[in-house]
Amino acid sequence: MIKQIESNDNNFTGIWSTPNQLECGTLFLNPKLSDDVFFNKLTNVSCISEKMVSESLEKFQKNNSRPYVYSLDYPEFEELLGEKGFTYHDTQHVLKKSTSTSKKPLATKITHDGVSIWTEIFCEAYDCPEWAGPVNSILKNSLSSVDYYVDESHSSCMALYEKDSILGLYCLGTIPRRQRKGMAASLIDFALHEVNSRHLEFLMLETYEQDNLSKFYSNLGFENLYDKKIFTI
Repeated sequence: MIKQIESNDNNFTGIWSTPNQLECGTLFLNPKLSDDVFFNKLTNVSCISEKMVSESLEKFQKNNSRPYVYSLDYPEFEELLGEKGFTYHDTQHVLKKSTSTSKKPLATKITHDGVSIWTEIFCEAYDCPEWAGPVNSILKNSLSSVDYYVDESHSSCMALYEKDSILGLYCLGTIPRRQRKGMAASLIDFALHEVNSRHLEFLMLETYEQDNLSKFYSNLGFENLYDKKIFTI
């Protein structure tokens, strides 16, 4: 199951960022989305390599990106990171759910003409107006592989990516003035119905400890599968 989820995550990230296959890990970089903890990261680490860590740091620096390194239950690798000056930054929780409500909520799937609508909601929700141009370009180039949705009130957005029999939910966000009104929960319900209609195994999503949303997802019935620690300098 972890292999399925990580494959979904890596392939979606590779649509938004450029993947670099290193000695025993994958480095994702997008200098236009600089310092983002999700789109600029070293992950999939499967060996303890001082050379790879040094190479990653050089590439992060070249792209003017803050270095983020993910560790999936790998204390020996985390020890190496500590020796290299990395400190703990955050924890990413990986969640799943498969059951849905009886009624399917409404959502609008974005087509080429609606890209700017999704981008506007996303950039306001994540307070990154400077990303509007790059995000617009990413959406236009990925509409054939990723499903982008907004709720009926154009307050929340999400991206759905299907791979390895699971549906990954990414980029879920709500504009600040419309938060706590059930818009994001409605999109999640829509995604769960997509899981059932497509005969997939489950819906997965990821959330960061610093965002304090674990209780929100738990109340919606999500199960925490595993965690990834994040380190930075």
